[in-house]
Amino acid sequence: MALKTDSARNEFTPLLASPMRSKWLTFFLLFGMLATTGCSGCFEGAETVEERQKRLEKEETKEDFEPPKLNVLPSDDRKTRLNRVKPGHWTNVSTQMKANNFDFRGELYAYTVSQNVPVPIRDTDYYFSSTRPIALPKGQDRWSDVLFYPPLFNQNTTATRMFACDLRPSGGGRPVLVERLATTRMHKQEYFMVALSSSADSYQFLEATDVIRPLHDLNSAEEMAPHYRLILPKVIDRVSVPENSMAWTSIAYVIWDDIDPSLLSLEQQQAMVDWLHYGGQLIISGPDSLNQLKLSFLADYLPAEDTGSIELEADRFKEINEAFVKEERIWEQGVLNNYRYEIELPGGALRGVDLKLHPDAQYVPKTGDLVAERHVGRGRIAVTAFQLRAPDVSRNWKNFDTFFNAVLLRRPARDFKDSNGTAEIVTMWADREAFNDPRRVTSLRFMSRDLGNNLSIYQQRDAKLLATLNPTVVDLEEDDIEDTRRQREYELQEERDLRNAMQVSDSNNRYSGFSYDDQSGMAGWNDKSGISAAARECLRDAAGISIPNGNFVLRVTAGYLLVLVPLNWFVFWLIGRVEWAWIAAPIIAIFGALFVIKLAELDIGFARSRTEIAFMEVQPNYHRAHLTRYTSLYTSLSTSYDMTFTESTAVALPFGRSQDAQSNQSRRFNSGFSEVHYHQEGGDIQLSGLQVASNSSTMVHSEYFMSSSSQPVFQWKLNEEGKDQLTYGSTQTLHDVGIIRRNAETSKIEVAWLGDLEPDSQQVVQFTKPFDEWQLFQEWLDSPVLSLDRTTGEVNLRHLLNTVKDARHLGPGETRLIGWTDEDMPGLTISPASSQRTIRTMVLGHLSYAEFPTPQADLNTRRVGGQEPAQMQAYELDLLEEATN
Repeated sequence: MALKTDSARNEFTPLLASPMRSKWLTFFLLFGMLATTGCSGCFEGAETVEERQKRLEKEETKEDFEPPKLNVLPSDDRKTRLNRVKPGHWTNVSTQMKANNFDFRGELYAYTVSQNVPVPIRDTDYYFSSTRPIALPKGQDRWSDVLFYPPLFNQNTTATRMFACDLRPSGGGRPVLVERLATTRMHKQEYFMVALSSSADSYQFLEATDVIRPLHDLNSAEEMAPHYRLILPKVIDRVSVPENSMAWTSIAYVIWDDIDPSLLSLEQQQAMVDWLHYGGQLIISGPDSLNQLKLSFLADYLPAEDTGSIELEADRFKEINEAFVKEERIWEQGVLNNYRYEIELPGGALRGVDLKLHPDAQYVPKTGDLVAERHVGRGRIAVTAFQLRAPDVSRNWKNFDTFFNAVLLRRPARDFKDSNGTAEIVTMWADREAFNDPRRVTSLRFMSRDLGNNLSIYQQRDAKLLATLNPTVVDLEEDDIEDTRRQREYELQEERDLRNAMQVSDSNNRYSGFSYDDQSGMAGWNDKSGISAAARECLRDAAGISIPNGNFVLRVTAGYLLVLVPLNWFVFWLIGRVEWAWIAAPIIAIFGALFVIKLAELDIGFARSRTEIAFMEVQPNYHRAHLTRYTSLYTSLSTSYDMTFTESTAVALPFGRSQDAQSNQSRRFNSGFSEVHYHQEGGDIQLSGLQVASNSSTMVHSEYFMSSSSQPVFQWKLNEEGKDQLTYGSTQTLHDVGIIRRNAETSKIEVAWLGDLEPDSQQVVQFTKPFDEWQLFQEWLDSPVLSLDRTTGEVNLRHLLNTVKDARHLGPGETRLIGWTDEDMPGLTISPASSQRTIRTMVLGHLSYAEFPTPQADLNTRRVGGQEPAQMQAYELDLLEEATN
């Protein structure tokens, strides 16, 4: 169709005249103008050539890796430079790293050095290193925790030690980054107290209390060391506490105040629950905390629940004032005046919570029902109805220290004395026990690490018992009667001397048989504990491999000769080829040798044997157990062993030598020390580098927490008829099971024999009085595994049994189950595998503990001299210097 046109327009006029096309043309023109002229209000100016060149130069000069940030856990922002480390305690180190120019995959390689030399593990021929894989995306910060073991000191405990952490390519090679972190040694009585709070700074007042820093003579540096190192992490998106249960052993107490429990990783949550069951103590500030915890990982262990907010007036603290406030004589303007520093609430009532007790919990006596507590295994959780950091209680109340010591920490009463007539005041226990005894600083206990070593005394008791059970029968002449009488008097005197020696040498009775190491204190890795010494002795008795007896050798030799000569000749005679018998002879010899090897389970030149003594400790109503394995590996030809653990908490080291053993490492390998390597990857742990020379053995000490089942291993309660009832929920069959308890009312020892204990079984238990408190059960003497006489070819656990059955170490109300199993516990694989394996595990189940004692107030206060002690000012200056450096 033709278009009409005006004479004044050209042929393109219809295009411009279209309204739609006009709009599109206008849009493109405007866009072009903006693109060419720019808009300073909408777009930034383009990068100039000079700016681009400077940017490229800056990128080119950037280091491949940022300097790593290393912190020993637990940590906070105030004291990370000190990086306190407790020798003999496994330690988590948190590392923050960043790759600037490229993606990097490698591993962290950690070890302890002194003067740039790796520090050996005491009483072994090895030094320890630890690795963990790490992936660093370009330009992104990455956090990773590495577990390492700080060895005990050999002699010079003041030597400077460094934590070395190298970043290496995967598979080894030269380090691409090397970092050294100076560490500060913690003394035997020093432990961490961690305050997890939404307002961490509000707990700094604890630093200046005489509980954290007891008063000592200022002339003694080591004795001046505080009992607790207060850690106040800034809880924002992560919590600076270890993820491995084994790295919580240097933590004595945790204070919990208004933080979200989900901020702890699943590994940290499990570690805290393990720690609680083996003696850790958690103190919860009730308001703002209980409601957050009622659906958390701690819900099943809380002593009380929050049933609503209440106002706490001054009269609610009356019972606390009466129990923990002493009248004091204070100097004021040259005159001694009497004062009672009670809790006062000038600002009005405190905000609190109404506590409803759990059936297994109790209110702490003398607290007016304001503090509740509950056993969690060996440990404890306490909760307050008021806020711990409330100034009227924590800062303004001058007797908060004695309340904190007796009620919240559950420690014995103290006494403050003038030091030799000077102005310095010293702190002592009211019962005059050693004040820096770590057994009173922490309640954390592992029997395999902390039981005292009374092996020699127990061996003497067994020798006396054996002599009594098997007396030598002799027909006496009349002239020998006098000699017999004298011999009997000598034996009686020897028995009295032995009993006296037991009481004198075993000074640990008041601490349930637990002792401590002079460096690591309590709960540290210990190759010299009572359990370790007993296991070492059991392994010595069972050392070596099973060599075939003479009858076996004669039978095999006769069979070999029969096949080689008459049978070989007869077969080829039948086919008419007797000369072929000479060709068959060497073939028969080879196959005969292989057959003998198989029969004897002895690979000539490559014989391997594994003998293992294990100790499993289980807490009441808990589904996880602490397993300690002592493994002896024998080989007839030099072999390198690897141990792989499927439990993420596993730790392992070469088993330290006893005092009478000598090292033969240099003779075997022509070197002083070898590297034993601990590798962490995911949930698997591997210990490698265990070199065993020809015709010798090495021993390895390993520990980990294992989940025996989804249900508690042991449940102990009264049934509907009021009788004691045991429920066993694990998967192993236990043998020779006996239960020992000290009656809470009579303090007498009672026993009950169960025999074999099958999985998922339930039994009603009847107690009787033992005939003898050392022998306890006749059935133990009849058992080949527990008897006084070691049966040939049997691994005997008598030394281990003696260590855990000592009835003197039971407190009133404490009940203990003892048995053993020959089933291999899950969680460990050793390569190369051994053709001969013998494994015995002693099982100890804590069924119940003694009730908490009534808290006792201090005999006086640190103001016993009428004023604040002179040391307090020095402590405050020390704290100020520590915080500002």
